[in-house]
Amino acid sequence: MKNKLKTLLALLLLAVMALSVVACDTTDIKDIEGDTSGDIKDVISDGNNETTDGNDSSQESNTDSDTDVEEAVPSIEEKILFEYYGLVVTAKEIVDNTIWGAGIKVHIENNSEKDYSIGVEQAIVNNCMITDLFSCTVASGKKANDTIYLSSSDLKASGIDNIGQVELYFYVYDPTTYERIYETDCITIKTSDYDTMDTTVENAGYTLYNDNNIKIVGKYVDEYKLLGKAIVLYIVNNREENITISCEDMSINGYMVTPFFVSTVYSGKYAIDEITILSTDLEENDITEIENFALKFRAYNSDTYQTIVTTEELSFSTK
Repeated sequence: MKNKLKTLLALLLLAVMALSVVACDTTDIKDIEGDTSGDIKDVISDGNNETTDGNDSSQESNTDSDTDVEEAVPSIEEKILFEYYGLVVTAKEIVDNTIWGAGIKVHIENNSEKDYSIGVEQAIVNNCMITDLFSCTVASGKKANDTIYLSSSDLKASGIDNIGQVELYFYVYDPTTYERIYETDCITIKTSDYDTMDTTVENAGYTLYNDNNIKIVGKYVDEYKLLGKAIVLYIVNNREENITISCEDMSINGYMVTPFFVSTVYSGKYAIDEITILSTDLEENDITEIENFALKFRAYNSDTYQTIVTTEELSFSTK
């Protein structure tokens, strides 16, 4: 059931992204770090939290690059990513799509007597957690060519201009029952840009939480999103375990709202993610603009679900 839900959510994400391309002007998806004009508002603290200057010491930089992903797609060497009882998945090349962005083209052979479906549990680019768009079913004795697309909006939000390394966690499941039957360890693909890859992130904003080897920075508030409004966060996990962050008891302008936010960050990695508040929730409370918000974060072990910390209420305003 979990795999079925993930597949359905992936399809829904594809539909939402397609609608976003049609409905939104390109300025809505531009690199807006530091931009306080229009529908973008900076998160500002209540005076008790530190400001980040946009250069996180936990992420080292090997190069300065002003090249867009579309302008410089790196190359990779063809390699077998994994094999499972006659199922062979091979990385062929990195391709680029004007809508979906950069992706890894894979060739899949199913030499077994069973039908198999393949998905990606998590994709990580240059140490940043990235949303992937991939699901492929291959019948017994058949082959398929498909592409693991790496969310172009995630790459842009993370400031990743050149892809140097991609880490993938695959899983294989039964296409009829959706039962997960195999999971790979981390599979690393290094590109021709590995030695010069971007490992810094545009993390300018205000530190909402920084303890227990977990750092959460509020970057900005996006007043215009397809489903409502969003608070964009930068999250660093310096713990030795994978963590998941959620939020609760959230209010905007003093009114309780229901946030849509769960972010998993692997050990030693970072993520750019956002808390989404639906338009319907805002309309019910006559909220047209986010002036201030309050919430609690909960961090827990992604595997055991054991709580690491639940913060006290954190209150912040915007400008």
